[in-house]
Amino acid sequence: MKSFTEPLLKLKEYEELKQQLTNLKGIVQVSGCIDAQKPHFMYGLLGEKDNCVIITFQEQKAQELYESYRFFDRNVVYYPAKDVLFYQSDIRGNLLTAQRLTAVKALLEGDRVTVITTFDALMDRLAPLSNIKKAVLEYALGDTLDIEAVKKRLVRMGYERNDQVEGAGQFAIRGGILDIFPLTEENPYRLELWGDEIDSMRSFDVESQRSIE
Repeated sequence: MKSFTEPLLKLKEYEELKQQLTNLKGIVQVSGCIDAQKPHFMYGLLGEKDNCVIITFQEQKAQELYESYRFFDRNVVYYPAKDVLFYQSDIRGNLLTAQRLTAVKALLEGDRVTVITTFDALMDRLAPLSNIKKAVLEYALGDTLDIEAVKKRLVRMGYERNDQVEGAGQFAIRGGILDIFPLTEENPYRLELWGDEIDSMRSFDVESQRSIE
């Protein structure tokens, strides 16, 4: 990415601004930067060293900034605010929850991440990350699984039980098979049991129901 940041180094104002940010001497204001240039400018200043939070005033602006910033930084996530009108609806609810959980997952995994969000989203109170981490379900081959206990816990977590998994936030149980579609993943997973022990785990395609890996 040096080819993108090198041109900025030729600007005296940029060097002065970077020095002020390094010294952390209060608030630094920048004006005269067009919207198309802002992601480039931000990336040049923030780089990829530490976790960062970029805050804007509107959800649409945050989404646009996220799409542009991804070009410079792959470890960027968008954290939306709760939509008061549509948060509980089937159309929008899972999408917003999935985006929010994806951001939380990135923070829990411990890798460097840049979070793009809004002031409204910052007003949403969340449980501490340590509490959220304790609630994460982790499975591995050979683990013993109590299907009834897992079913009850998934329902408490907000997952919907279906005859067949068709979308994120759903799970299905058929005999010794547990299908679950985590909100933070692109594909659902299938856990096959031998008795009460996990015998195999694989991701699968929602449409064909065939295994991927």
